[in-house]
Amino acid sequence: MKYYYSKKINHYRKYIDLFENQLIIAMVLLGMVLLFKAIDVPLANSFINVTKSVLTYNMDYENTKKGLKLVQSKIPWLKENVVKVFSQAEEKPFSKEAIQTSSKMMAPVEGRITSGFGERVDPFTNKVTKHTGIDIEVPVGTEVKAALDGVVMLATEKEDLGKVVVLRHEGDVRTVYAHLSEIFVKEGQQIRQGEVIGKSGDTGKVTAPHLHFEVWENGKPIDPLTKVVINEAASEERK
Repeated sequence: MKYYYSKKINHYRKYIDLFENQLIIAMVLLGMVLLFKAIDVPLANSFINVTKSVLTYNMDYENTKKGLKLVQSKIPWLKENVVKVFSQAEEKPFSKEAIQTSSKMMAPVEGRITSGFGERVDPFTNKVTKHTGIDIEVPVGTEVKAALDGVVMLATEKEDLGKVVVLRHEGDVRTVYAHLSEIFVKEGQQIRQGEVIGKSGDTGKVTAPHLHFEVWENGKPIDPLTKVVINEAASEERK
């Protein structure tokens, strides 16, 4: 399908060609934000968060801003609202650069490691299987913190992992927090390192309360202990 632009628009065609699809997504989300704002529905905040996520993770921030300003210049009533959305995004930027400043991973909890990464005898099948993470002994209700800045990819409950949260981080890194008793975050939510994302528990297939913690890089699980130091002495201090 061919697109025809006026001479005035042709000056900005490089922006339109480069960000056309992303711009459409951003404008749809922006329209929904304005609609909900107009009727004063709390869901507006959720759409603002999604819009910021699209801007910071799927497209170049500055060029997208230029594209939106071009559009709002043609639709005057959008001007104030476009500025407002960007000012909100700039107050607490979750850009890729911001995430890179917190590249050192922190322990999600402190406690004794009861099962390490690698091959082990599965306690339910008695067969040798690969354990893709580590199990950290903690009492039910212990606060579980995000190891790095990131975005919530998954916040759900599964038969084996119980209540589980998966975070996406910069550099194709994922962290997994399983067997939680409570989940405090939602999918798509932006998270800061150290932010409490839930509480530990014994949901799913477990023999005792603990946090199952995984780290994935480039689509493959790696030993979390190569990235983070767990204070196992904390387990004795709690007794």
